[in-house]
Amino acid sequence: MKTRSSEDPLLPTWALAVTAFGALIVTVGAVTPPGAALAGGLQRFLSFYAGVFTLLTMTTAVVTGVLASERVLLRIHHRVLFQGVHRAASVLAVTFVVAHLLVKVLGGVAAPVNVVVPGVDPVGLGTLAFQLMLVVAVTGVLRARFALRARPWVWRSLHSVAYLAWPVGIAHGLTAGRAPANWVVLGYVLCMGAVALAVLTRLAVSTRPRRIGHAGEGLTPAPERRPAASRAETAVPEPRATVGDPRGTRVAR
Repeated sequence: MKTRSSEDPLLPTWALAVTAFGALIVTVGAVTPPGAALAGGLQRFLSFYAGVFTLLTMTTAVVTGVLASERVLLRIHHRVLFQGVHRAASVLAVTFVVAHLLVKVLGGVAAPVNVVVPGVDPVGLGTLAFQLMLVVAVTGVLRARFALRARPWVWRSLHSVAYLAWPVGIAHGLTAGRAPANWVVLGYVLCMGAVALAVLTRLAVSTRPRRIGHAGEGLTPAPERRPAASRAETAVPEPRATVGDPRGTRVAR
């Protein structure tokens, strides 16, 4: 199995080629009337739902990230599966939030400065959540470098910013723009319940005392074997049958 080097590119060459080809197709298609209509429809769709997709994927990333390192209920192949889902959901969350920002800026809803300057208003909270997500994404990509330098605590501290980015994103979604519909509010409540359940499960398992067994515990001990010399010394000789001798003595048969 080939081990990935820290000097290897983050994306393979074929992925970069496919991305460039797709961008070229979209650009060429947008200059034609049907392509322009399709691009406009896609922009409107993303303007309404890119934030929703960001919430769902970010919630999935947080839930799987909380449970991925649990070692009592999950076996190793389950943890590997959770880690894979966590990474995939994180990539999708960053992709959707970038699309969300682009359509808002291109549509004139937000100014370019709102992408880089956070604040305490609803739009500024979204900017802050985006920047925190970038910190999480960068530390996730550079995890191997932190491990090689024997500083895992630095990585854990920076990567834990995800737990702050998620509630900031929730606050942004509930306060920015138009009033959310009932199904949107229900979606936010379900996402918060999923994260709360994952955190409570992790805390309950972490505080549960675990009994660590010793090597060989539970096995039936083998019977004690004594050396051959000891067995010979303690052995009792069998009595041998005798017969009478006409001379008055008894001899062994």
